[in-house]
Amino acid sequence: MDNTLIVFASDHGTVEKCARELFSLMNGKVDLCNLNQRETLPELSTYDTIIVGGSIHSGKIQESIATFCDEHFELLATKRLGLFVNCLYTGEKAQKQLDDAFPGLLSQQAIIRDYFGGEVDELKLSFWERMITKQMIEKDDLVVALSKEKIERFADIISTAYEPKNT
Repeated sequence: MDNTLIVFASDHGTVEKCARELFSLMNGKVDLCNLNQRETLPELSTYDTIIVGGSIHSGKIQESIATFCDEHFELLATKRLGLFVNCLYTGEKAQKQLDDAFPGLLSQQAIIRDYFGGEVDELKLSFWERMITKQMIEKDDLVVALSKEKIERFADIISTAYEPKNT
């Protein structure tokens, strides 16, 4: 049976929402691990598939996700791997943020990588975050929305990529 871990960091709830949506769409045993709420990690070696997701702030993924990828790079490179980000951009800008979010070799190893769009919950933002986000949305004429289709496609691809190991 496939055994999947979804590791994520969610500052304002959007990444967690996407992780939970993936959780509901995945086959087999699936566990969630929010790095912002855990002091210890589950035993990563027991999982066949690991999905790592985070959000982009000021052009960078959260420090906890970057650190997780650096500290577990060798093990992650041996797993069926999926990588996702939430960001407010689309197209080339979103692709660049996805490309820059994870180490290049992990990105090459991943079965799938994608960006799911973004949401803005002003109640969860600080005053300065609200100001900067509002200016960014207006300046770049951004559409603030999550792509359910991309999340469903991601789950389908990583679920069907399972190949039983020869024992």
